[in-house]
Amino acid sequence: MAESYSHIACCLDGSPAGDAALAAAIRTRSLGDGALTLVHVMEPGVSAYTSYTTGEIDEDIHDARAWMEQMVALAPGSEGILLEGHPATATVDWARGAGVDLLVAVRHRGAVEHLLLGSFAQHLAYNAPCTVMLVHPPGDAG
Repeated sequence: MAESYSHIACCLDGSPAGDAALAAAIRTRSLGDGALTLVHVMEPGVSAYTSYTTGEIDEDIHDARAWMEQMVALAPGSEGILLEGHPATATVDWARGAGVDLLVAVRHRGAVEHLLLGSFAQHLAYNAPCTVMLVHPPGDAG
């Protein structure tokens, strides 16, 4: 039997596609006894481009923490982490320092996000310090 992963990290964004990545990470983890970390990245600088107040930013962080707690409850024994920064770069940097040996993420974003931000999945595939599992979004066979 193949050796299981010791530390799986699943990238979440709150979308149905992200839910598919979580399901794949949970299935993969069930093959062994490794750690599972759920990762969400909050992009900084929102207040620099909008009229957000400190209170509204604090509320967004509170909401993100509450949402992450809900996600962790769906994957018993997992832990959640919120990062800040450019999503792809922050994820790769964190994975490198956390000893992750499998990153699970959805295969693609919407067309507009891809044009503006580039491909999160592509960045992971080329830059992650470990194996990357890209999951097809629901209803997308390829």
